[in-house]
Parts: sequence; C-alpha cells; structure tokens
Amino acid sequence: MTMRDSELEGPVNKTNIERITNALFAFTMTLLIRNLTVPAGMWESEEVLFASLGQFLVDLTIYLFVFLVLAVTWVLLFRVYRNIVAVDLGFVARVFVALLLVVFLPITSQIDAAIDAPIAGVFSQLNLGLLGVTTWALFRYAAARPALRDPRLTDHHVTRMLRREYIVLPVSSAVALILSAAGVDLAGVVYLVAPVALWWMIEHDGLDRNSLTG
Repeated sequence: MTMRDSELEGPVNKTNIERITNALFAFTMTLLIRNLTVPAGMWESEEVLFASLGQFLVDLTIYLFVFLVLAVTWVLLFRVYRNIVAVDLGFVARVFVALLLVVFLPITSQIDAAIDAPIAGVFSQLNLGLLGVTTWALFRYAAARPALRDPRLTDHHVTRMLRREYIVLPVSSAVALILSAAGVDLAGVVYLVAPVALWWMIEHDGLDRNSLTG
C-alpha cells in the first residue's frame, strides 16, 4: 500500500513522517540538555569545585557528542524524505525503527558514562551502529522502489554517491568498536569524521545540482 501526500492526508503520509521525526529529535535533544546541571555545593571547597567541574565537563562532552551524531542522522533521514514522493507501510516501519534508536541514544550514552566510558563507549557504539545500518536500509528501501523514489534517484551517479553517504555512520561505528576492543582510549572521536565526510560528499553528489536544473 503506497500513500502519496496529494492523494491521502491520513495519519500516515510523508508530511506526518517528517513531523514525527522532527518531534522525536527535538524531544531527544531536550532530554539530553536536561542532563546538564550545575552540581549543588560545588563552592564548598577547592577539591569539590574541581571535582564538580570535571563531572560537568564529562556531561557536556556527552551532550555535544550525542548532539553531533543526532544532527548527522537528522540530515541523513531528511535527505531520504526529500527524495521520495510517497511512503508505504514498509518505509514507515523502518522509519520508526530508526526513531526508536534515536530515542535510545541518550540512555546508552548515560550507561556508558556510568561505567566510565563517556565518549561513545560500547553501548553507544552499538546504538549508533544499529542506527546507521537502519538509516542505510531506509535509503536502500526507498531507492529500490519506483513508486516511492523521486525521479532524481534514477541518476546512477547520484545514487552511487548517496550510497556512500549512508555507509559513513555504520563504518564509523565499526571502526570505533574495533578501536575500543583494541583498548584505544576515546575511540568515539572517530565519529567526528562523519560530519566532515558527509559535508564533502553532499557537496559533490550532484543531487542539489539536479534539483536546480530538473
């Protein structure tokens, strides 16, 4: 069953998928910022002050890291939405799996912080790996179905470049997991490569050029 915005304004269509995606990303980011609190009694002594500031910096690092990854994921999801003309139930199901993994990210990050692995520990890396694979699968699902995809996705160059964009997050997660298993500290900094790589790929994938000339 395929639903187009022009044909059906029911509870499940492309517009509502975009709305619930924005809502859950906003909820998750709000939940993250609530974890940033100024410790009570931090001015009691110099030792307490430095300990409190250290913990605050850890919490801030967690927030900035997760926020960055969420921003990358949001861009990837909306690049899928931008290049489809309709949705079906299979697409909707995959979107909700991805959104579930987005909502779990603050939880897995806090678990890693509790076990002294604040910057993308194992739980966060597994969460991010699954999120990356799910987002990649969502793109492949849409691109393989003529009833869903925008005509721009028939350009083989564009499709090939987009496939590369959607493997950035899964590959980053796999590398971070390997480094963690090898005992490398702060393996999660690997994810900092993702926004830089995606920025370069988006600049060169030809999709925006096609949308201007098509």
